[in-house]
Amino acid sequence: MGNESIRVLTNKLVIAEAFNTDYNKEFTKEFAVGEDVRVKYPQRFLIRDGLTYQPQPINRRKTDIVVDQPFGIDFEYDSIDQALKMERGEEWFMKEYIVPAMDQIAQEIDSRAANFAWSHANNIVGSLKTTPTDTSAAGAALQRLTENAGLTDNMRMIVPPGAMTSIANGSLTLFNPTDEISKIWKKGYIGDARSFTWFESMSLYQNTAGNWQVPSAVTVNGSNQQGTALNINCTSGDTFKVGDVFNMAAVNNVNPSTRRSTGVLRQFRVTQDLTATGATATIQISGGDGQGIVAPGDQYQNVDALPLDTALLTLFPGTTSPSSATGWNGLALAKDAFALVGVKMMLPKAVEMSVQKRDAKTGIPVSFIRAFDPIQRKMINRFDTLIGFGELYSNACAVRMLSAT
Repeated sequence: MGNESIRVLTNKLVIAEAFNTDYNKEFTKEFAVGEDVRVKYPQRFLIRDGLTYQPQPINRRKTDIVVDQPFGIDFEYDSIDQALKMERGEEWFMKEYIVPAMDQIAQEIDSRAANFAWSHANNIVGSLKTTPTDTSAAGAALQRLTENAGLTDNMRMIVPPGAMTSIANGSLTLFNPTDEISKIWKKGYIGDARSFTWFESMSLYQNTAGNWQVPSAVTVNGSNQQGTALNINCTSGDTFKVGDVFNMAAVNNVNPSTRRSTGVLRQFRVTQDLTATGATATIQISGGDGQGIVAPGDQYQNVDALPLDTALLTLFPGTTSPSSATGWNGLALAKDAFALVGVKMMLPKAVEMSVQKRDAKTGIPVSFIRAFDPIQRKMINRFDTLIGFGELYSNACAVRMLSAT
């Protein structure tokens, strides 16, 4: 039953399978590692010019992968139900209970993965108010990943059904069937185009942008700010929502290797909800990869210049009048954008059935426990899983493809 349950579960996953699962090994050690594991980013160095020795600090940045999401499904039936209403046999039990339960757990895993991805991705293409009609937005997403030195192998483009219908109607001849038979049976699989394997999914999220009452009044308050807190000028009552994306005038994105401008403004996202109570505010931001604004000359530089005082902020660049607009967040993902881990839990022995299996590909474990309650003469059944997520190279490997609702 355990192997079959895992097979049913993983065949339903679309978004979660795009996450990096290599860090599952950190949670399978013989000793307890705690609820989170810190993963080090690679060290980055600056070039010395000339022969004079100039030692650089060893400054290893870290990111956390946190396992904090236990969930499951429970059901029970009494002896009368079993005697008079329920068919017999494990095959029937699998069809009527295991498959529906795995469907729902798979949906929950994909939904949680989608929620983590859109709320931790700072790059966007497209518009909250426009449904794409061709693959040009996918081309823009690929360009963004390439400019940011992302690994562009085995990438997935996941879009809502409405956008997929519109894109396919306008670009159906661009979609090539896969050579892998296994993909044909994957839920939501469409085809391959513009270097992406395309899927449609209802697990994706819509989000509503914050409300900037006077967009031209939202500007930087103080030159040369760095880090994850940004002081701004605004209008009292302006709202800034988690996942809001903005850029700042004259603050360009840079390639992480060359440290030269890519010719586009760096996109930042808001990481905490805030409602302004005056003409100034401090918003919490991320420029991806766990960083805020990192100045030129730093080993981890991510902009070509620090923002100047009164530099204009633009909310959801590419969307006309985006304040309070609602739209879908499609996802263009390469493997190393985000991490997904699953952790096994203890199993009791004094029960009728106790089994736990971990999927070899994703690392997601699912346990099933069946026990008899003699007080109420009921059979208790429960499925459990425990997962967690982490932000890896979100700037280099993730782009949100916006679409109208």
